Amino acid sequence: MSIDYEQSHGDDRVRARHRVALELEVDRGEDEVDPEDWDLEDLVLALTSGQARPLRTIQGLVVDAEHDRLSTMLDAVAGDLEETAELQWLTSATKHPAFTRRCHGPRPTLEVLVDLQGLATWARRVAWRLEEQGL
Repeated sequence: MSIDYEQSHGDDRVRARHRVALELEVDRGEDEVDPEDWDLEDLVLALTSGQARPLRTIQGLVVDAEHDRLSTMLDAVAGDLEETAELQWLTSATKHPAFTRRCHGPRPTLEVLVDLQGLATWARRVAWRLEEQGL
């Protein structure tokens, strides 16, 4: 989940803008708009009519490819890759239940973890270069 903070004027409160990703189960007719193309009104209508049912909130990065700067989006992806690699390293080094709960299922090999860290570093470098170009 990504969060953008904005300072409110006139008081000490901080206004935050949150992006939330939902996984929905959708009953679709043949002539209906694809859920990926829904705007906020379509989503609200589908939820209130029962056409869509929320299954879960997806934790993690939410990007708006149409409106986010490319450098910001790539930097956020790099951050998520770094966090994922770090979590996988921690789970491979311990049997502590708090770590193993977050990484259920098969774990990547050490070689893949090293590649994942390299990919994160590369993505961060490209993001910096894009930022320098104003993108």
